[in-house]
Amino acid sequence: NDFKQYFIENNQPIYENPSPGNKKGGITTLEDKSLGCTQKSGTAPVEGVLAYGEMVKEKGLHLLNAPGNDLVASTALAASGAHIILFTTGRGTPFGAPVPTIKISSNTGLYERKQDWIDFDAGRLLTGIPLEQMSEELYQLVLRVASGEKVKSEKNGYRDLAIFKQGVTL
Repeated sequence: NDFKQYFIENNQPIYENPSPGNKKGGITTLEDKSLGCTQKSGTAPVEGVLAYGEMVKEKGLHLLNAPGNDLVASTALAASGAHIILFTTGRGTPFGAPVPTIKISSNTGLYERKQDWIDFDAGRLLTGIPLEQMSEELYQLVLRVASGEKVKSEKNGYRDLAIFKQGVTL
């Protein structure tokens, strides 16, 4: 993507992306990570690719060309028109984005350790809870958040913003 090339052209290492947690889970490249994000979006056809800062103009699934940093990427999603973000994590990220961000833990241990951060424990799937039941629970949570229920980061007063900027900042 353009952002990977930006770092390469400026002789900057791309560390922490994929993150240590990504690497531990088997993701070895930024391309792997991006494909994983796309896979999580479901089976809808991709209607378009948005540039960083571009607003979505039509309904449907769109990909966003943005940096991979959690908060920068979430800010970019909000700037593109997202009203809610579903954020999956295996290690936890304590931030609140400009729009409600439902944090979904991939494992129950994380959910139990970070109950002030995590909104949904997807790790329960490994205990035998049917996928259909978990999907319905997550869907109902999304509907409640869309109707005004606050996510954990909002309840705790976390509203962060990170904009990717080029060049020197003094």
